[in-house]
Amino acid sequence: MKTRYKNVYVSADRHGKLRARYRKAGKEVYLKALPDQPGFEAELKEVIGYQGATSPNRPIPGSVADLLTRYYRSADFMAKGAPEDRHRRRLILESFRKDFGNDLVADFGFEHIEAILLARTEKRVNERGRMVGGQVAAVNLRKQLRRLFALARKLKWIDSNPVEEADKVGKTRLTGFVTWEEDHIELYQKRHPFGTKARLALEIILWTGQRRGDARLFGPKHVVNGMVQYQQGKTGTDVWLPASRDLLRAIHECPAVGIITYLVTDYGKPYSKDGFGNKMRQWCDEADLPKELASHGLRKAIARRMAQMRATEHEIMAVGGWKSASQIKVYTEAIARNDLAESAIAKIDGHYSTEKDPQSG
Repeated sequence: MKTRYKNVYVSADRHGKLRARYRKAGKEVYLKALPDQPGFEAELKEVIGYQGATSPNRPIPGSVADLLTRYYRSADFMAKGAPEDRHRRRLILESFRKDFGNDLVADFGFEHIEAILLARTEKRVNERGRMVGGQVAAVNLRKQLRRLFALARKLKWIDSNPVEEADKVGKTRLTGFVTWEEDHIELYQKRHPFGTKARLALEIILWTGQRRGDARLFGPKHVVNGMVQYQQGKTGTDVWLPASRDLLRAIHECPAVGIITYLVTDYGKPYSKDGFGNKMRQWCDEADLPKELASHGLRKAIARRMAQMRATEHEIMAVGGWKSASQIKVYTEAIARNDLAESAIAKIDGHYSTEKDPQSG
């Protein structure tokens, strides 16, 4: 509906909340305040006086698009993580902008966030024919939205973070990637002996704890005087560790390795991230491994091995580049429980068992 202010209209949004917008020449800018509310006239003057205020490229003040523009310049986004990680986080946030870019940040409540995350758990095929969504996608979106709306709170656009107030969603409790056990590793190694690219891929991940994106880029420059040195693409962490004998053997016995990266395609080029993931899936299928096993499970396998060999939490963190003990606590706690259970059963078995020890009688 029209108002007494020229080119200013008020209408209800999809949540039933009244919103004012300044519209001129077919272009419009949404306002935070309604006509005759405190701050409205000052805001309207700013919009009218802003050169290019009606430009479609200028985000609506106080909108998700406006917040994202500020967030991409913030220390939380720019100073945390390597460039590859920032690119991944930006893609997640841009998918949110696509649906809600013009919505005002102040209009989001915890119930809206929960609905958005529940919708993200549903898998679907996008316009490019790719399967998107799922529980992991919802978890990743929640992490990024929590940081995004934290900036809105700092800017005093909102009084509380609706993402923190929203319940975590998911049909089942997420446990992450399945860890490879020793019988899985043996099956893969039996099917793919030394001298194959498949075996080289496994030994790189298994003995360095690299993620898929780093493993595909691992090359001669990362092995210096018997030491492995590389910078993690996701976190930017520098990792130093001795090169294992099996890793060196896999490199030396593979007949076709690249000059820049050890792992190369049949055309001699480094794998793309998705291409390497697809290739690992193929190699795992050839070894008749369960479908739930993925390359990231090998990164978890090296942590499991170290925990079983009684490595300390700090030792495990140093090898895998983990930054907090909580990230590897699942492995050390599992081994500690096994030790306690073994000790407890040994004690009660020796005291209460009806079977006598042959040597005692």
